[in-house]
Amino acid sequence: MRLGVVFGISELVSPKAFEFKVSKFIKELSEEFDVVGGFVLGSKSDFKKAKAEVNFNEVDVLVLYPLTGGTEGFMKEFFVFRRPTIVFGDPFNNSMAAAIEIREYLRERLVPSTLVKNMKELKAALLGYEDALEVLEPFLKMRLGLIGRVSPWLVNERFELPYTRISLKKFYEYYEKTSDEEGWNAVERVFQRASEVKEPDKKALRRAGRIYLAIKDILEDYRLDGFTIGCFDLIGKLKTTPCLALAMFNAKGIPAACEGELNSLLGMYILRRYFDEPSFMGNVADFGEDYLVIAHCTAPLLWRYRLRSHFESGLGVGVDVEFPSGRATLIKIRGRKAVVAGVEVVGNEHSEKRCRTQVRVRIEDAPEFLDGTLGNHHLLAYVDSEEFADLLSELGFEVMLY
Repeated sequence: MRLGVVFGISELVSPKAFEFKVSKFIKELSEEFDVVGGFVLGSKSDFKKAKAEVNFNEVDVLVLYPLTGGTEGFMKEFFVFRRPTIVFGDPFNNSMAAAIEIREYLRERLVPSTLVKNMKELKAALLGYEDALEVLEPFLKMRLGLIGRVSPWLVNERFELPYTRISLKKFYEYYEKTSDEEGWNAVERVFQRASEVKEPDKKALRRAGRIYLAIKDILEDYRLDGFTIGCFDLIGKLKTTPCLALAMFNAKGIPAACEGELNSLLGMYILRRYFDEPSFMGNVADFGEDYLVIAHCTAPLLWRYRLRSHFESGLGVGVDVEFPSGRATLIKIRGRKAVVAGVEVVGNEHSEKRCRTQVRVRIEDAPEFLDGTLGNHHLLAYVDSEEFADLLSELGFEVMLY
């Protein structure tokens, strides 16, 4: 097992005062593990030097040991490597206080983190992470992308995990490399399989296909596992939306979220990576004592569907997908917290005053669920709610299971 070991000291103290403690610590760990690093850092500039010298992305576990207080500001920077981390704190020089603060900073960013205070606890924690690495690795190594910006009405959006940002300017460059003919070829089969095509004409379908091809190339070039796009910003320039492209990607196993929401994208990625299931990202449109209606203009094209326009703008190509009845799970993630509820899909609705795909689910005490949830957008997926909640807990989320 390969460990990246780093110590921190305040700028107010001399490194020489800790040489024996550092040497003893490294020697004992090296008897059982492959230790790299061993740096004693005192500032952010020291962190940058250590980062340049050792690739901490390649270690199995990070061990951070703040030898004094006043080290939190630069030791927290190790969260960028997204490796399981053990924070060692001892009873002297405010070491424990700093360790607790660093541990919580990492956990808030969904980096698995454990606090220990002696070598016995440290070795036990290392063995625990060794057993968990197979589950944790796909989560820690994921590559998510944001095309454009987070939609400004997502006032509760909070996301502090690393992601790749692709500007709309760059997206338009990719779009301009496509042609109307290529766009039509990309969506022709989707058009043929639709049970009905109501508003969209061939021009709208070509543009939708070009958006799909542009994003497909971005995914390949940036090596992304999933993406979200600030979709409404496309309306002014392209007079269309990416609803159909997102529906196609989700049907093909690539997590794709709209409105630039990264938390929904994260949930989509977890569902696809660990359960191989697609998910529907929707607005809560209505509720009663024992039901919710979830609606949006994009959904995985896996069942019977109609092609419509995008609801708010009347442009582009939205989808009205018929979801099958059955047990499912409703999920809302925001930051480190998650709300999970077992539901039953009981039908589909087709109001002209809502987004195009409208799914009705039965849920026990819907008002209580809404009172405790974390915001509007929810994911609907055909997975077991308890199994999904257990996985989220293992990945470091604080889960409320309804």
